[in-house]
Formats: sequence, C-alpha cells, structure tokens
Amino acid sequence: RWPSASWTLICLTGLSALGGFLFGYDTGVVSGAEVFMKNDQQLGLSDLEIELVVSVTVGAAALATAVSGFPMQVYGRKPIIMVACVAYTCGSLAVALAKGLGLLLLGRSLLGVGVGLSSMSTPIYLAEMAPSEIRGMLVACFNLNIVLGQLVACLVNMACTTIGDDDLRWRVSMGIAAVPAVIQFAGFLALPESPRWLAQNGRIHSAVKVLRSLRGAGTSEEQLQEDIQALGELPQDDIGDLASVIRDIRSKVHYQRIFRLGMGLMAFQQLTGINTIMYYGGDILERTGFADSSSVALTAVLAAAQGLGILISIPLFDRYGRRPLILCSTVGVVVSLVVVGLSFLGGVENKVCQATALTGLLGYLVSFGVGLSPGPWIVNAEIYPLSVRGVGNSAATTVNWLFNFAISASFLTIVNSVGIGASFLGFAAIGVVGFMLLLRHLPETSGRSLEDIELLFRVSRNDTGQWASFGREDYTTAGWRADLIEDEDDERRPLDK
Repeated sequence: RWPSASWTLICLTGLSALGGFLFGYDTGVVSGAEVFMKNDQQLGLSDLEIELVVSVTVGAAALATAVSGFPMQVYGRKPIIMVACVAYTCGSLAVALAKGLGLLLLGRSLLGVGVGLSSMSTPIYLAEMAPSEIRGMLVACFNLNIVLGQLVACLVNMACTTIGDDDLRWRVSMGIAAVPAVIQFAGFLALPESPRWLAQNGRIHSAVKVLRSLRGAGTSEEQLQEDIQALGELPQDDIGDLASVIRDIRSKVHYQRIFRLGMGLMAFQQLTGINTIMYYGGDILERTGFADSSSVALTAVLAAAQGLGILISIPLFDRYGRRPLILCSTVGVVVSLVVVGLSFLGGVENKVCQATALTGLLGYLVSFGVGLSPGPWIVNAEIYPLSVRGVGNSAATTVNWLFNFAISASFLTIVNSVGIGASFLGFAAIGVVGFMLLLRHLPETSGRSLEDIELLFRVSRNDTGQWASFGREDYTTAGWRADLIEDEDDERRPLDK
C-alpha cells in the first residue's frame, strides 16, 4: 500500500524529473542536429569539428560528476541541482547564438556540466525525500524522463526539417532546451533541501519541518513520529575534507563492498550496449536494410520502446523489489542481443532476418527499460551511507559516463573489425557474466529506510548466505538478529543467538 503524498512531494518530483528530461534531450538532440550542422554552409564545420561538438558533452559530464560529489556533501543537494539548471540554460543559449566552433564547444560543454550534475544529484535528492514505500517509483520517474527527453528530441529534429533555413534548424532544436531549464530553476527556488542533509548538519528543526511538508494528510502520526525519530538518530558528522572521506572509505570494508556494487552496476549498464543503439540507432537500422527515411522514423520508435519498459517498471520496483527486476531485465537483454546478433549473422538481406533483427532490438529496449535502465540509478541513490553519499554517487555516475564514452566511441570501430552480428553477441556475453555477478552480489533494498540498507553490507555474504535471503523480510525472518557488533576492522556480524 502506497503512502499518501503531499503536493510538495508531487511538485518536487515533477520539477526534479525536468532534470532527467534535459539530460535526455541535450544528449539526444545532437544526433539529428549534427546533420543540420553539416548542411549549414555558413557554419562550415568539418567532420572532425562536428565530432568534437558531439563528444565534448559526454566528456564534460564525466568531469562534472567526478568533481562535484564532495561539494554536494558540503553544500547540499539543492544547490548542485540549481547550478545544473544554470548550466543547462547558459549552454542552450550559447549553442543557439554560436557563430563559430568556439562558442559551440563552450555551449555543449556547459550542457555536459548540466547533464553530469543533474544525473548525479537528482536521484539522491529524490531518494532522500521519498518515503521508503515509493522511493523506487520516484527515482524511476527521473529515468523515464531521460528517455522522454530523447524521444522529444527526435520529434523536435523531425519537426525542424520543415524549417527552410539550415542555419536556423539546429539553432532551434538545440536552443529550445533553455525553456525547461528556466522553469526548473524557478521551481527549485521554492523547494526545500533534503531533510537528511539538514539533519546531518545539525539542523534538526528544519529537517523535521521539511519532513512534515513531504508527508501527505493520509500519513499516520505514528509513522511520522517514526520518521522524525530516525532523523534525530542520524549522525551529525563533521564533513571534514575530501582526504578524510577517502581514508574513511578505504578503512571500512563494507564501504568498499558498496562502492564496488554501485560502480559495477553503472559499468554493466553501459557494457550491455544501450548507448550504441541510442546513439547509432539510425546506422544500425540502415544496416538491417531499412531506407534512410524509415531509419529516422524508427529511431523514435526505439526510444519509445525503452520508455515503455520503464513505464511498466515504475510501480513494480517498490512492489516486487529491485533485485528481481534487474535480474529479469538482464535475462531479457541477453536473449534479445543473441537474437539480434544471430539475425545479422544470418544476413539481413533476408526479410525474415530483417524483421527478426528489428524485433530483437525492440525486445532489447523494452527489457532494458524494465530493469537495467532505472535499476542502477535507483540502487546507487540508496546504498551509500549518508557520510559518503555524495562521493559515492559521484564515483558511480563518473564510471557510467566514462563507459558511456568508451563504448560509444569504439562501437563503429568494433563493428568494422568483427562485424555487427559478432558485436551484439559480445554484448550478450558480457550480459551473462554480469548476471552471474549480480546474482551473487546484489541485495534487495526495497522497503527499507536508507539507514537500514547500510546494514546489508556490514555482514559479508559468506556469513549470511545468499543475498536473496534479504528481501522485504526483517533480519529476523532470514534467521538473523538486527543487533550488530563491530569488530576490529569495522566489519559487523550478527550476534550469536
């Protein structure tokens, strides 16, 4: 049963989702806008310069996520999101007004900063605001809006083809993103800071006030008092400097488990090849034998397929849990990749193989959307202890962007070397390995408070048996008491019964 949500929480979720929309729009719009740029004789960019315009956003996003984790711990979640809004706005306007390569690169770099900051900070902000019963659903809404932004970008590019002036086409498609960025900035002026960050910094009264505004009228006073008590029990840490945070991570084995899982999930998400399809969807469809005009229209269908998968998963993450959806999604992704790979090896000049390849691509994107698309973002927003949550999500998001860049930059080279069929079978093989690792190391986090989730990693798997034993049940249900003792290396284990 879902708790009652206040209007503050509803507005907060909607405005936060705009960050996901801008993330998807600004990374997706360039696939069509770069065609307009090539045709703009007045701009006169070479192929190498256009490649720089396209790729600089990913590089800037990776850099922004790498350096912003600690500032988010010091200054809070809300200021980082608002800086992202400013970067989105300035970047969009710079691109729209650019007369040459220099301002274009500056604008696309600023958009990358916005993408990096919002992808790192918004899931944490939503996770810390949401009741545990609907935390997965709210964070998944951010991910859904990434895909919605990509879909809208594709539709805007198609609409811009009706504009007669080549110079105006790409300026409109890329500059229009300033509008939702301004709306998000204005909305966030009225939104509160995360109650957990406020409590950590000793501002308990403000944290309780925010918490009351987030819970709906249907929330019982007993539940509200439990949440308030949990806020009061949060450690009021002195953040210190970055070096002390890193020493803390290196000295605690369960922190290292958390970081390995978070960064591993983000790397695995990219290693299954999602952005090869999102970035090179038109090229892949042409290789299956579709005409250029059909390929452009079908790229919108591909984006919609992933969005459909996420839409299906939104209520399921809190009902059935993160672990089942991510594992089932991985199985569907692997099967679909094998179908696509074998279809290409069979020869897409055959109409049956062509249809099978397209079906496999659509199946891949729906399967990916059901779990592997929102799942890693949800889990990473939950698993890090409060004292290292900013640094942890920063590290994981940086890994995501670095693998994003590596896979997308090398895909065509790999295809030209081994063939497109073998490339997709290679992604399927990675999926099998990832499934086995997740089966062993991914615990269930749904239905738990963010503070309780840390306890899952304080007990080693060898002590507890399969992670699957930690579902929605209490620790006592799995045969273990919640009472913990701490040994010399800060590992924790259940007390003897």
